[in-house]
Amino acid sequence: MEPRVERDEFICAGRRVKLYRRILSGGIVKDLVSFGKAVVVVPVLDDKRIVFVRQWRAPIARWIVELPAGKVEEGEKPVDAAARELREETGYRAGKLKEIASAYVAPGYSDEHMHIFVAEDLVFEGQRPEKGEYLMTVILRPEEYLSEFREDMKSIAALLLYLWNNKAASI
Repeated sequence: MEPRVERDEFICAGRRVKLYRRILSGGIVKDLVSFGKAVVVVPVLDDKRIVFVRQWRAPIARWIVELPAGKVEEGEKPVDAAARELREETGYRAGKLKEIASAYVAPGYSDEHMHIFVAEDLVFEGQRPEKGEYLMTVILRPEEYLSEFREDMKSIAALLLYLWNNKAASI
């Protein structure tokens, strides 16, 4: 028998997420963190190095190195969110922005669906971080990030998909 969603009971809301109690057929109860759509961008410089951001993240109360990313706002297309987040967090505008994949981030408890983009033909125009974003750019070769940092799963997955796509394209 396939489970069926009977109803969602709203519990509370934060600034960016909502928490629900999801009731399934048979009275099974699951928690649901509702976030919606998000984007992550792999900004590739002409020399094939990648533009990362070193960002202070409140949920873990520390700095981590990750790819630029963010929430897709209501009514916004993922490609437009990717361009906006890239510009805000790194200061770069992309001449080419291509979606290479999309996937659920943590389907065991969240509905967050992330779109992964590669940005090329970058032109620096100046950073414009949102209020409350504490970050600086870090430029690394992909192998440097994968060997020295590996702190953020969305960045690891996006970077590996970028490398896989480039490997597949050269075969």
